[in-house]
Amino acid sequence: QHCCSADVVMAVNISDETVQIFELKDARSVPDPVHPYDASYRGLPLIIDNGSHHCRVGWATDDEPRILFRNCYAKHRKDRGKKIAAETEILVANDIGNIEAVRFQLKSPHDENVVTHFEAQETMFDYTFSHLGINTPQVDHPIILTEAFCNPNYSRQLMSELLFECYGVPSVSYCVDGLLSYHRNNPKKHDGLLVNIGNCTTHVIPILDGYADAASSRRIRMGGLHLTKFLWRWLQLRFPLHLNAITISRAEEILHNHMYIAEDYMSAISKWSDVSYYEKYVRRIQLPFVAAPVSTVSVEQQRERRKEAARRLVELNAKKREEKLIEDEAELTRLIELVEAMEEFTPDEPEYQHALEEAEVTSPDDLTKKITLLHQKIEKTRQKMLQATSAATEEEEPKPKRVCEDISPKKKADLEQWVEEVKQQWRDIQARRAARRHKRQEMAKRRTAASQERMRIISQLARREKKDDNFGMRDEDWDVYKAINKEGGGSDSEEENEKLQELESALRQHSPEFLGDTTASKPTSLAENYQIQLSTEQARIGELLFQPYMYGLEQGGITSTIQYVLGLFDSDIQNRLVSNVFLTGGPSSLPGLKPRIERELLAMRPFQSHFSVSLAGNPILDAWYGARDSVKELVAVGITRADYLEHGGDRSRYHKDGNMFWAPLTPVAPESAPGSTVPSKETTPAPEAKPMPEDIFSVSTVEPTGDSSSS
Repeated sequence: QHCCSADVVMAVNISDETVQIFELKDARSVPDPVHPYDASYRGLPLIIDNGSHHCRVGWATDDEPRILFRNCYAKHRKDRGKKIAAETEILVANDIGNIEAVRFQLKSPHDENVVTHFEAQETMFDYTFSHLGINTPQVDHPIILTEAFCNPNYSRQLMSELLFECYGVPSVSYCVDGLLSYHRNNPKKHDGLLVNIGNCTTHVIPILDGYADAASSRRIRMGGLHLTKFLWRWLQLRFPLHLNAITISRAEEILHNHMYIAEDYMSAISKWSDVSYYEKYVRRIQLPFVAAPVSTVSVEQQRERRKEAARRLVELNAKKREEKLIEDEAELTRLIELVEAMEEFTPDEPEYQHALEEAEVTSPDDLTKKITLLHQKIEKTRQKMLQATSAATEEEEPKPKRVCEDISPKKKADLEQWVEEVKQQWRDIQARRAARRHKRQEMAKRRTAASQERMRIISQLARREKKDDNFGMRDEDWDVYKAINKEGGGSDSEEENEKLQELESALRQHSPEFLGDTTASKPTSLAENYQIQLSTEQARIGELLFQPYMYGLEQGGITSTIQYVLGLFDSDIQNRLVSNVFLTGGPSSLPGLKPRIERELLAMRPFQSHFSVSLAGNPILDAWYGARDSVKELVAVGITRADYLEHGGDRSRYHKDGNMFWAPLTPVAPESAPGSTVPSKETTPAPEAKPMPEDIFSVSTVEPTGDSSSS
């Protein structure tokens, strides 16, 4: 029951076992071309499957839909950060290259599966007609348009008003996508039970004598969109390190390629507790990542580069010292000249005070002290320069480190002892690293002893007077800094990494089994850090269709809704319905749905009773194909402009692929009660309405109950 994915698969050999790693496609939409409009298309019916997720459009003579696009658009502002007024750009459908970049700016004509935002619907119609090459003021083509099952009259009225008044279409035929798919796959079966799983809702519709029984149908507010969002949040909570990498688009791709519906949910979940089963059926999804650039520089070259950088730094510091020494000597010469000039004047003379101001002191004692300090500073700088010069001349090349090639394999005892020493050094480095990681983890927690000790030291430092902030001047301050540092008092240095590489290189040559035992739990590559594992999610997500309470929805699932709908009929009609249970809609393509429905019906129906479950040949495009195959009948039952002007936009002709028109109940004013003091108002009788021909419209005054929550 595990689905076969169409993703790119990588086979990785780990411990002599092949592990399949699935890569995400991250497919981006390609802008739709503007198709040429030929003269032969004039008056040709246009089929629009107006779904809440995708819209499929094509001419009645086409074998496949010409345009298939996401039914949404986004308003994107250019130059948002500039002070000038930002220009608004409307990106419609497939013009949106990266949908995640404008995810929270998307606008859709639908509210669940009902069209309610007609400004957005007008934008989508403009996109559709323009890409079909229709550039005339009016669209002179009959329109075959799908709508929601039991679509509200108000929504149909506004849709008809938009098509007739704005685009001037000659006629509109309204259909239900699930019924079109049913009659295309079951042309000779007039009785059946339709289970239409859409993007936002799931409908269970009994069909008798070729027509849907709307009054006995039920709707579940659960569809493919809910499965996608549940999987998206589930993966984000399970893999918080990849929160930003797990997007709704990737969750949708994972849903359709890696999820299935378990025939027995509890049994399927319990199998994952077995380690061998987990290793066999777990699916590893490779998230995109940017690999660190591979350095081709050897260890010796890295050392030479570091030595060159250190030499440049020494030269730079020496140059700065020389410049500072020249400035200090010039300042000392100036102060000595001021002292010599002051000896010619008395302290009361203005020239004497002017000399003190030039020296930026207030008394001769301060001037003497300043000269003494400057003498000491110059002497210290000269000593540092002398030490740096002598150190540069006495510098010699470091001795090469001892490597494994220096040891003669003939001395087996010495070799074994040396290998043990290398192993111990490797263990010491790993222990220091583990201690630093543990301290970082402890520092990140609030109530640990390490975190509380850090806060205590910080509070003591905060109590000090801020007059003389000399923290860091003493060597003891470095120990305090390491104690409060969240990095655990240090990090993995380059020297330590180089040492570890040398040790591992030696151990691979002389003791490969040691590294095989100690590094088995470590990731073998950087890519493994960007992988997510799918285990119980494979069966859990599809179970939402049968147990919506897992999503927080207080409604019955598909099984309970089917049982409730069948309970509305007698046993003979139940047998007629279950003889043809038909599954359609995008999410119905999830593997395992048909066996699960068969298992539920087997438990639900009487012993040795007959039932049949079938799946749509193409759950996504069968609605458009069904409208194309029945285009003549659908155009014949369409609403013309004359019908729209006479009867209103909410009317629709009743046919096997469409909804029945439900006339709104008109409230009747209550008569005055006998003996009431309220005078009764005489009402003028309304003019008698023109009767509707029965062969054109079918009108019912009983409104259907379309929600499964009534059960």
